[in-house]
Amino acid sequence: MLNHPRQPRRALNAVLLGAAALVIGVAIGASAREPVDAALESDRPWTRFLAEAFPEGLDPDRSLDPPNIREPGPDTANYPNGPNTLPRGGVYLEWSPVFFTGAMTGIQPQTYSAEFLLRLGLTDRFEFRLYSSGFTWQAAGLGAGATTGFSPLIFDTKIHLWEENEDWFIPATGIEAFVQTPWGSPAFDSCTQPGIMMLFRNTLFWGLVAEYNVGVADDTTQEGFVPVDVVQWAITKEITDDFQVFVHGFQNQSALPRLVAQTVVGGGFVWFPSDRLSVYGNWGAGTDKSGPATTFQLGFANAF
Repeated sequence: MLNHPRQPRRALNAVLLGAAALVIGVAIGASAREPVDAALESDRPWTRFLAEAFPEGLDPDRSLDPPNIREPGPDTANYPNGPNTLPRGGVYLEWSPVFFTGAMTGIQPQTYSAEFLLRLGLTDRFEFRLYSSGFTWQAAGLGAGATTGFSPLIFDTKIHLWEENEDWFIPATGIEAFVQTPWGSPAFDSCTQPGIMMLFRNTLFWGLVAEYNVGVADDTTQEGFVPVDVVQWAITKEITDDFQVFVHGFQNQSALPRLVAQTVVGGGFVWFPSDRLSVYGNWGAGTDKSGPATTFQLGFANAF
């Protein structure tokens, strides 16, 4: 995250990290219920290893399906993260070689980065993720010269809690906990910063799908460690089996440390050339003085 260094408050760090450990433990402990697991017969050694290491009682046949980028789909195509996780043994690599952010008044000059998100399905409910804004260039401004380096690594986990119940309008639900580390170029080090989010998805009328996240993260626009509520959302419409469009936005900042602002809205698309590859792009603009003048992203996601 591109901002000024600060010192985190240990007590809040401990609470958020403890909550992350609790939900991870519950998910792994609840997974050992099914004595017969079809994933043990998978032709992928990695899937067989995970089936033995993490017995999973949720739809074990799902681990035998071939890799598919359409389900659960890329998370970095828009602002919110979906509540569904990869199947055990599934691997996604999401990479955005173009991520441009216009200047944010009094907060951050314009930047360019090449972000990535590596996702690993450890059980059918539990996903481990490694994220970074990657190679980053920041223009001169706010009393500093132009800077180039590598943004901090972020360790992230996502847990799928339950599927959607359309009859009762109960959303598909998950929970995500992440920790930004100080491991990156010194110029972009903003200390250890945790966050925790609830993830939801509802099927709406006219074939629309709503994804929305709410949670708590560090307010990166202020000095010191200041928790702030975060809300981000997207409404998606499938135009064809291979092409989707969406509008999206967030309040305060994006959940994964990508953008800091007050309110940003925009739109974009996701295209699936095959079951293993997706191409996506989006743009956004701030609606207040502290938001970026514009953002632009172009990325790819592969399922392995």
